[in-house]
Amino acid sequence: MAYTFKGGVWPDDHKYTKNVPIEEFSAAAQVSVSLSQHVGIMCKPVVKVGEKVRMGQLIGDVPGGLGCPVHASVSGTVVRIDEVTAQRGGTSYNIVMENDGQNTLADTVQPFGKTLSEATSDEIIAAVRAAGITGMGSAAFPTYAKLAAARGKVDTLIVNCIESEPFACASHRLVLEDPAAIIHGLKIIMAALGIQQAWIAVEGSRKEERAALQPLVGDGGLIQIKKVTSKYPAGSEKQLVYALTKKEIPAGRTPLDVGIVVFNAQTCAAVFEALAKGMPLIRRIVTVDGDCVKNPKNLLVPIGTPISDLIAYCGGLCAEPKKIVCGGPMMGQAQWDPNTPVMKTTAAVLVLSEYFDYDSKLPAVCIRCGRCVRACPMKLMPLKIASAIEAGRVEEAAALGATDCIECGACSYICPGGVPVTQLSVRAKMAVLEQRRNDARHEG
Repeated sequence: MAYTFKGGVWPDDHKYTKNVPIEEFSAAAQVSVSLSQHVGIMCKPVVKVGEKVRMGQLIGDVPGGLGCPVHASVSGTVVRIDEVTAQRGGTSYNIVMENDGQNTLADTVQPFGKTLSEATSDEIIAAVRAAGITGMGSAAFPTYAKLAAARGKVDTLIVNCIESEPFACASHRLVLEDPAAIIHGLKIIMAALGIQQAWIAVEGSRKEERAALQPLVGDGGLIQIKKVTSKYPAGSEKQLVYALTKKEIPAGRTPLDVGIVVFNAQTCAAVFEALAKGMPLIRRIVTVDGDCVKNPKNLLVPIGTPISDLIAYCGGLCAEPKKIVCGGPMMGQAQWDPNTPVMKTTAAVLVLSEYFDYDSKLPAVCIRCGRCVRACPMKLMPLKIASAIEAGRVEEAAALGATDCIECGACSYICPGGVPVTQLSVRAKMAVLEQRRNDARHEG
């Protein structure tokens, strides 16, 4: 029996690349590595225009506070440092490097050099920070900071192998092709936290993933595989924790507050790469798909590769695109620039035609059917939050729990009246947070 949670939806999965092996892509003539790929302070460049760099070399660092360093994903020459509009808005900077095609490794790319029994928790966490590893789902929280915060507070690690977003198959292929990297990474994390229990969460319909992992897990019971129902958003942290433990994470809190820490499967593999080989996070698996892509693929891609290069590598376009999305169709972000670079959190690049774009000729109207309420995995009332913010009633939206919205998109997906419920809920969430910041400034 699979573990489950309340709410959620069952979109068509469109997993067309689930049987397509990962291909290594390294053909980008230039890469553009963002200095703001994480929660926290933007990195400052530590290289100059015209400087020769090697693969894995530190090119941007955060001198203090929360943040994550970035590294060269290719060897070559720094040709410019661009001021850009970040994918989530605001201004950022990208270090643009010309690829020499040599893949010359930096001298700093060296294995950790200690066994887990010899290493201290502080040493492991420092190595994870130096490797620039962030959460490779969507949150992009620095992994070293998550480990430091979890130490002494948790007794269970959950490795999240679930990809409930349609199209995305990056973690699925990783589990099938390199399950050992995930297992070794989770053992490193367990050692850093001093805990003895780990659960690997996979979708109940993914028998092949369980078959790949089980021989490496063994029968000792310290590491267990847990089946979670195949519905969206099963991969969301709060829903995953509730499904496996029936513990509800309070508003404004994290899994750490109920003794759990959750890491993405690719994050675990990146931790293993960092300690076993000394390789920082400079590449990731990306699903390139959509009904406009001629030959959809799963690619191992250097961070900073323009998404247009990936589309071209997959045979180019076979239909007129309406939208390019980084991430899944439920929570991903539409891109205005086809040369947008791959980030540490880019799990998929989707090129979609108008078939996937809801554009009704009729005006959007709420028919009070309650489907959004039943679908909301956070047990909110999205229709009331949407109505409150449309009327400018920010305090009412706050009282309805707008800040607890996880922006999963289930309410908009299920709405028969075409109301952009998710967008209105996000607007309400931002308005409530802004009002709270203003109130705090006035009180100060």
